[in-house]
Amino acid sequence: MRGRDRFHKFKAVLAIAIRILRLFPKPALKYAWTLTDFLPDILGVALRYCLLKCLIPGCGDNVFIGRSVEIKYWERLYIGSNVSIHKQCYLDACGEIQIDDDVSIAHQSSLISFQHSWEDEAQPIRDNPVVCARIHVQSDVWIGCGCRILAGASIGSRSIIAAGAVVTKPVPGQTIAAGVPAKIIKSIRKEGPYERSVGS
Repeated sequence: MRGRDRFHKFKAVLAIAIRILRLFPKPALKYAWTLTDFLPDILGVALRYCLLKCLIPGCGDNVFIGRSVEIKYWERLYIGSNVSIHKQCYLDACGEIQIDDDVSIAHQSSLISFQHSWEDEAQPIRDNPVVCARIHVQSDVWIGCGCRILAGASIGSRSIIAAGAVVTKPVPGQTIAAGVPAKIIKSIRKEGPYERSVGS
């Protein structure tokens, strides 16, 4: 059974659990998030989904969160439907992170929506002001394992970010980006009859 089919089968039960969890203060829910790593797989995934629905302002259906996913600034994180974020990912939504529908983020990837500035030479870089910028991952995107998506980056629909890539700038839709820093290496857009005739 696919994950989305299992989700719809138990959606009513999850809705009841979410209503119950919303009775608890958010600090308690965030603590419970860390404890879900010790639960069996299916139960842990279900509870992480319910907690996510309580802790972030926008969360769609059928969201899979793996073990040991760390989230900072929950109140600035928005996730669509049919999204998977696999184990040991790190999301810092200081500058806001929006993840649209049908996105898969492989293990040990990071989305970091802030960076340190360095203009004040009288202060160490770590003590310079932090600059925040929004990250937007549009629909139908696959982010490979060990990627870094940095502040201000956006990824267009139906794109692939190759494993280990560091994305610092906008990536257009229907492309594959790879490398450090990430660059477009291939278009995956299918040409229609009109486009082929124009190019010939």
